[in-house]
Amino acid sequence: MSEILTLKNINQYFYQGSNKVDVLKDLSLSISKSSKIAIIGSSGSGKSSLLNIASLLQSPRVGDIFIMGKNAAKLKDIEKSLLRKKNIGYIHQQNSLLMEFSAFENIYLTLLLNDFNSSYAKERAYELLEIVDMKDRAMHKPSALSGGEQQRVAIVRAISNSPEIIIADEPTGNLDKKNSDNVIDELLNISSINNTSLLLATHDLTIAKKMDKVYILNDGSLFEYEE
Repeated sequence: MSEILTLKNINQYFYQGSNKVDVLKDLSLSISKSSKIAIIGSSGSGKSSLLNIASLLQSPRVGDIFIMGKNAAKLKDIEKSLLRKKNIGYIHQQNSLLMEFSAFENIYLTLLLNDFNSSYAKERAYELLEIVDMKDRAMHKPSALSGGEQQRVAIVRAISNSPEIIIADEPTGNLDKKNSDNVIDELLNISSINNTSLLLATHDLTIAKKMDKVYILNDGSLFEYEE
């Protein structure tokens, strides 16, 4: 299968005064089309740093990131932004919905920003909300939605322009078990329908085991999880 995302020899660190703190050490990872990968690790293990680097939101100190075969390290910032906008859907733990806009508008505006015309954007937004059983809540603002409902909107917003990969950072971290299970099932279902790859960070092993493969991030390195 073709590789959607490849990380090669990624090193990330920062300094606390004169002390160097290593976050990621010579880390490598490849994700093929349609594959579902989970990263587990304790708080502070570097999961968010890894996902931010994979999504081109952060640059590593050392190493290469290939998205659809393109080496992001060789691209200008504007080229990175375009590559990210076209190929990556990002889901945050806090969902980052625009609070002043309705569920429909959050998706509709995202599609307009991705250069789709108004007629298609409107149709697609309602179609996506229907997929996650949220069409009847389309005109509600996030403050009027439950945490689970907000995350369902965030999920379909992330896949609205059919990205090659969804990157999700603890997408159920603020939800109870029932809502967590529902949100993950929705995410897996939608990514399967769209043949979208999925890279998900979680502290919940039960959620992680729903993916094709699970890695543990420990001491800056990835290890394949074995029971």
